Amino acid sequence: MAGIFGRMRHKLSKTGKKIEKYQEAITFAEAGESEYAMEAMVEQTEEQQTMQLLVVGRESAFSKEIIDYALDMAQRMSYEILALNTAPLSCDTFKLFSSSRNQICDEFKSLSEKNAATFQQAAAAKGIAFDHIVMFSEADDALQEVTRNNKNIAFVVSESIEDRAESRIEEGERLRKHLYVYSIV
Repeated sequence: MAGIFGRMRHKLSKTGKKIEKYQEAITFAEAGESEYAMEAMVEQTEEQQTMQLLVVGRESAFSKEIIDYALDMAQRMSYEILALNTAPLSCDTFKLFSSSRNQICDEFKSLSEKNAATFQQAAAAKGIAFDHIVMFSEADDALQEVTRNNKNIAFVVSESIEDRAESRIEEGERLRKHLYVYSIV
């Protein structure tokens, strides 16, 4: 419960700062200092960057469930989508086989881009801005790097790592996919 109130307090704080900036711009404009008023408004619009929803695919693909969920959430929240594909290896892994290294990395990247094209078309149909990146590292490491370098990410949506099918069947469970949504604070 405290997390919800903390986020609400943070948003209210940001709203208060926006109102202060608008009042500052109005005050300068009324005093005949239009140049300062324009600078204050430019600062305000630079601070208002669109938030992003980071969608982490399973290696080179995005499931229909995660695409549908991400599109719905991005549309409701007015977010842009940043799609991420990761290969759990680095291209340096194949440095002994340098001729194969570039080919494997290029094939993974082209397959990821091909699979993301469907996602991008669905986003475009709903008027949602879409960007796609491919990284050659473990999913957790890639996630940390992307969130560290991009401060506009509000939420992360990812698919679960599949449990071993044999143990789930023995326990009488049906196979199903789970989606996870994380808030970036």
